[in-house]
Amino acid sequence: MAATVGFLRAVKLAWMNKTTELVLEGKSIDQVRAELNEYLAFEIKSPTALRKTREILMNAWVYPSDALDKVRKTALIAYAQSSDSRFAIQYCVLILAYPIVADICRLIGKLSTIQDEFTTNWLREKMYESWGERETVACSLKYILQSLRDFGVITSPKTGTHRIAARSIESMYVIHVLLMTILRIDGKAYREVAGLTNEPYMFPFEFSVSIEWLHNSADFVLNSYGGKMTAAMRE
Repeated sequence: MAATVGFLRAVKLAWMNKTTELVLEGKSIDQVRAELNEYLAFEIKSPTALRKTREILMNAWVYPSDALDKVRKTALIAYAQSSDSRFAIQYCVLILAYPIVADICRLIGKLSTIQDEFTTNWLREKMYESWGERETVACSLKYILQSLRDFGVITSPKTGTHRIAARSIESMYVIHVLLMTILRIDGKAYREVAGLTNEPYMFPFEFSVSIEWLHNSADFVLNSYGGKMTAAMRE
C-alpha cells in the first residue's frame, strides 16, 4: 500500500508560530481549531484549502502524537526562549509530523554534501522512486518547497532551481530540539555523536554541541559502541 502523503498545502512560518502561541496559551483542541479558522480566513478564502492548512498546523502542534509529544514540550520552551530561531523549531516539528517532508529534507541534505543547489525535477524523480509516481507526491513537493522558502531555509533564484540557505543556530534551547528530532526521526536507536551536526535531515542548520552538554542533559544518554561515542534518547 502506498504511503499516505498528507501534506497538501503550503504553510507559512507565521501560521506555525500562531499555532504554537495558541498551545502556549493552554487552548483546547476545539479552541485552537476555532481560532485558526478565524486567523487563516484572512488569507485563505477556500474552505477546503483552509481546512487542509489548519489540519497540517494542528497535526504539527496540537493533536496527540507518540512521535511528537516529548519533542513538543522541549520545543515550547525553546520557542519562548529563542525568538530569533523559531524557524528551526517549526522545521523540526514539521519533519517529525510528516514523513514526506522528512524524506524530501533528507534528500536535500544528502545532496548538500556535494553541492548547495538542486532542481525540482531531480527531487521529484527521487521522491517517485520511494513514494511512487503519483500526482499527490508532485503536489506535496511543490507545497513543501514553498513552505521551506517561507521558513527561509532555501531560496529559488529561478523557476525550478533551489539553493540551500544555511542558517547558524546558537541557542542551546533550539539545538536541544534539533538533537531530539535527529534521535526521533527514523526510529534508529542511537546515532554517532560525531555525526549529529552533519545529519542530512538538518541540512539548513549550522550548529555545534559538546560531549559535556550531552552528558549533562536529562534527555540524552551516551554510550560507546565499537570505540565510537553514541547518543540516544533517554526514555
